[in-house]
Amino acid sequence: MGDLSTFLIAIVIVVLVNNVQSAPVDPKKSTEKPADANGVGDAGSETGLEYNRYLQEVVQVLESDPDFRQKLEKSDPEDIRTGRVAKELEYVNHHVRNKLDELKRQEMERLRHLAVEEYERARGLGIPHDGRLKIPGHLDHKSPSFEAEDLRKLIVQTSKDLEEADRQRKEEFKEYEMQKEFEHQNKLKGLDEEKKKLEEKAWNDAQAKHKQHPKMHHPGSKQQLEEVWEEQDHLTPDSFNPKTFFALHDLDGNGVWDPVEVKALFSKELDKAYDPNAPEDDMAERYEEMERMREHVFNETDTNRDYLISFPEFLEQTRKQEFERDTGWNTIDEQPVYSQQEYMEFERQRQIEIQRLIDQGMLPPHPDMTRNHPGMPNVVPYGVPPQQPYYPAPAVAQNMASQRDIEKMEEEKLKAKYNARPVTGHSAFLQKRLAKGQKYFDSGDYQMAKQKGPAKIPTTATTAVAPPANLGHPTGDAIPTPESVPTRKTSIIQSKLASPAM
Repeated sequence: MGDLSTFLIAIVIVVLVNNVQSAPVDPKKSTEKPADANGVGDAGSETGLEYNRYLQEVVQVLESDPDFRQKLEKSDPEDIRTGRVAKELEYVNHHVRNKLDELKRQEMERLRHLAVEEYERARGLGIPHDGRLKIPGHLDHKSPSFEAEDLRKLIVQTSKDLEEADRQRKEEFKEYEMQKEFEHQNKLKGLDEEKKKLEEKAWNDAQAKHKQHPKMHHPGSKQQLEEVWEEQDHLTPDSFNPKTFFALHDLDGNGVWDPVEVKALFSKELDKAYDPNAPEDDMAERYEEMERMREHVFNETDTNRDYLISFPEFLEQTRKQEFERDTGWNTIDEQPVYSQQEYMEFERQRQIEIQRLIDQGMLPPHPDMTRNHPGMPNVVPYGVPPQQPYYPAPAVAQNMASQRDIEKMEEEKLKAKYNARPVTGHSAFLQKRLAKGQKYFDSGDYQMAKQKGPAKIPTTATTAVAPPANLGHPTGDAIPTPESVPTRKTSIIQSKLASPAM
C-alpha cells in the first residue's frame, strides 16, 4: 500500500519534484497579492513551469480535502496519469470548490495582464497584432469556474511540459556540442599548415587530459553510495546502512527522494571528471552528465514511474544483485552525442547563417582582409576557402555587435513570435537561437569556469548573438549539493501517504 500511495500522490501533484510552499488562498486578499513578471512566486523555480504558482496552489487546495484524497487512494494509477480522475472533482466540498474557483479567476487575470503587456510592447515596436488572447493549455478558458476539465488539463499539460523540457534539454546539449566542433573546425580552416598542426595537437592534448580521471562508479551502485557515505557524510565505510543513508539524503524529510535530492548524490562522482578550474573540463558537459545519471538511477529504482523514489523502492533496489556490482560509467566524451549526418546539416545551416550576417555587416570579414586587399572589401582572404564563410574570433565579433544591431535582433525576435510578417535577413535557425535565451550558460558551474576562460566553451561573442540555452532539467538548477538544497515544507498528504509502509 505504501508504494501505491506514494505513486498516487506523486501523480496528483503532477510529477512535482518538490513540496508546496504557497500559502492558502484567501479571496479577501486576492487583490493584494502582488504578481511578478512571469506569475511565479517563491516556489517558482521548483518546476520551471510558467504557471507554477497556479499549479502549486491547486495542489495544496485539493490536498486539504480528505474525501477527495481518499478517492485518489482508491483510483487506478492509469486514471490519474491520463487525468480521468478529474471527474471526482464534483465530490469535493463547497468550500474547496470556492477556493479553486478563486484560484482560476486569479490565473485568468494573470494571463490577461500578460496578454495586454505583450500587445502594448508589440504596438510600441510597430508590430501588427490581432489582439486575440492565447490561452495556454493548462486550464479550460471556456468556463469561469474551476471544473473537472480544468483539473484534467492541468494534470495532462504539466506532465507533457516536463517531458518536453527534458527532451529539449537533450536537443540543446546536442546543438551545444556541435557548435563547439564547428568552431574548432572553422578555426583550423583559417590557419596555415604549421599553425594548424599546433592547434590540432593542443586540441587533442586537452581531450586526452580530460579523459585522465579516476574510474567513475556506476550511479546508484553500492560502491558509489558508500563513497558518498564516507566522503560526504563522513561515516565509516563498514557501517553503511540503507535506511540511515536514505534518511540522511531525504533533505526535506518527506519520505521520498526527488530529482534534486538524487542529483545531489552525484557531486563527488562528478568531481572526478569535471574540475571547474581545469580548462579542458566543460561544465556544461558536467551538468548534462548529472542529468544522465539522474535519469539512469530513476530508470533503475523508480519502479512505479512517479518521478519520486520512495524508501521501499530504494530498499528493494539495494537487495538486487546489480546493486552489488559496479560496472562503471561511461562519460559523455566516450559515446557520440550526434551523428555525422546531424553535424553536416548543422554545419550547413551555420555556414549559411554566418555568411548572411557578414553580408548584412553584423559580422566582420577576415581581420586581414583590409590589409591584404584594401580595394576589395568583399574578397575572401587568402587561406580561407570561398565556400567556407569565415568564423571570426570572439573579440572581433564582440566589437561588431553594436547596440543598434542588438535592438534590431530583439525586434526581429518579436516579429517572429507574433508571426506578424516574414522576418527578412534572419533564417529560422537564428530566430530559434535568439528565442532560447541564456540557458546553457546560466549555471553557476559554467560561470565559474567562464571567468578563467576555458578553451572548450564558446562565448556569446562568437556570433554576436545570445548563446544557446540553459542546459538542464526543467527546474534550471545548478549542480546541487546538500548545502544548496533548501529545506521545504512537507504537505499533509505527502507526509502521510509517501511514508514507507511498515
